[in-house]
Amino acid sequence: MGEYRMEESEEEALCRSYPSYLYFVQSPSTISQANSSHPPRLTYSSSRGSNNTNSSHFNHNKNQDLPLPLKQHVEEEILHLHHENNNQVGWIQYFSFSYSNSGSWIFMQLSWRFLVSLMIALLVFYVAAKPPHPNLSLKVVGVRQFRLGEGVDTSGVTTKLLSCNFSIDLIIDNHSKLFALHIHPPIIKLIFGRLTFAISQIQGREVYAGSDDLTMLRFNVGTKNKPMYGAGRNMQDFLESEEGLPLVIRVSLRSRFNVIWGIFEPKYHHEAQCLVLLHDNYDKKHRTQVYNSTCVINS
Repeated sequence: MGEYRMEESEEEALCRSYPSYLYFVQSPSTISQANSSHPPRLTYSSSRGSNNTNSSHFNHNKNQDLPLPLKQHVEEEILHLHHENNNQVGWIQYFSFSYSNSGSWIFMQLSWRFLVSLMIALLVFYVAAKPPHPNLSLKVVGVRQFRLGEGVDTSGVTTKLLSCNFSIDLIIDNHSKLFALHIHPPIIKLIFGRLTFAISQIQGREVYAGSDDLTMLRFNVGTKNKPMYGAGRNMQDFLESEEGLPLVIRVSLRSRFNVIWGIFEPKYHHEAQCLVLLHDNYDKKHRTQVYNSTCVINS
């Protein structure tokens, strides 16, 4: 009797430890009665057992009760979601240290993280310290010589020969407080009408305008015994007139900043032009031909 009560109490405790589930089983006879007016009979049953067993049994019965097209659609959706999850995990794992414990993998992860951080830091530094656009100006400071004389060219033809020498100052105002401005040697042209009669392309290394500084560079352009042919007579007539001889000095140059070892290199192209009205008088005090000039520059 005592053993019977002990077994009964153990059975009750076991039953209380597992939740009971309620489900319905459709009687086979209801299939044949589908067209009848009576509702199908449902058999009630109560069962106690494992959660996993009941849930898997329920899911299995649910999938089997679905129509075939709907069942195939559900299976395709499940496979599609599973494939997307695998792709997302596949991409993420290449950015994780836990993908591999090898030294080369850890080194690669550290390397690309360092490079990305360095690029972001350099970009932020460039944006914060980006050098402003330099200001350039041009000024004619003297015409040391301008002489038209009679002569012959190399073939013996009599013509006007021109000898001249112009001096110009290029003034660079570099507002950058951190970077110097690199200036390539300029190209300077002397023009009368459509005729370019003198070109000065200065050879040599580029010059520098210091950071946060005002720099002045002086250049000379001219020619010696240049045959002018028909233009020589027109130049002489303008020079002797009250208006003066109109000449154009055109300057073309390039400049750049060398930022962060040349990783960033802002470049600028400058075009300057001076209109000069030259007279036939010589100023002995300033040792220059008398002239008036106006200069403009585009950057």
